[in-house]
Amino acid sequence: MLVIVLLCSWWHLAQAMQAVTEDMPPYNWRDEQGEMTGFSVQLLRALLVRSGLRLDEKGIQLLPWARAYQMALYQPDTVLFTAARTSERDKLFQWVGPIGPRAIWFWRLARRSDVSPQNLAEATRWRIAAVRNSASAQQLSLDGFESLVNVTDETDKFRMLRRGRVELVTALELGAAFHMRQLGSTLSELTRLFVQDAQYDYYFAVSRSTDPAKVAALQQALDAMRLDGSLERLRQQWLK
Repeated sequence: MLVIVLLCSWWHLAQAMQAVTEDMPPYNWRDEQGEMTGFSVQLLRALLVRSGLRLDEKGIQLLPWARAYQMALYQPDTVLFTAARTSERDKLFQWVGPIGPRAIWFWRLARRSDVSPQNLAEATRWRIAAVRNSASAQQLSLDGFESLVNVTDETDKFRMLRRGRVELVTALELGAAFHMRQLGSTLSELTRLFVQDAQYDYYFAVSRSTDPAKVAALQQALDAMRLDGSLERLRQQWLK
């Protein structure tokens, strides 16, 4: 009987998983060579190796968020990332994490010491860039930013900042580092001011119908990476 139980447990763990994600650099996106890359992509691959799990033949699928989300809700052995663990989502999935903070900061150029708002009310006095029709742009408008400069994409926000067309932008720390790197610069050119939103953390969301042993194996692998420093080393790679 013990042998049968062990074999069944091994069979469940051996079943391939599917991973679904959206285009959200620097966490997950497809590079110029058509390969999936990003902080979360590299982290998931490391967790799979450490846990002895594997992906199915489709590998990591880049999909519209709504479709990926539905797959994770209803299909077993599905990992959805990079997902904020909100109270509304908490009971809909099993979770592996946290893998990092979802902290959105206000940023200015380091050389602009004259731009030094300490809170949201003071920040509204300055020009700020946001992607047109984005959730961020809508929130900034609600927060009272009248000098809102609309741009076409996230990297363009930082381009406008460096050119002096705006004084402020908002971004995650990894996002700011990525977009500055896209412009041939580094995060050291910026100064972080204060948090706009840090309510949630990022996780891997796993479908509820997935064997809990798989989720536990992934969580144990993540905990081990946190303890041995490899998680922080990976994060630092994406901050350069």
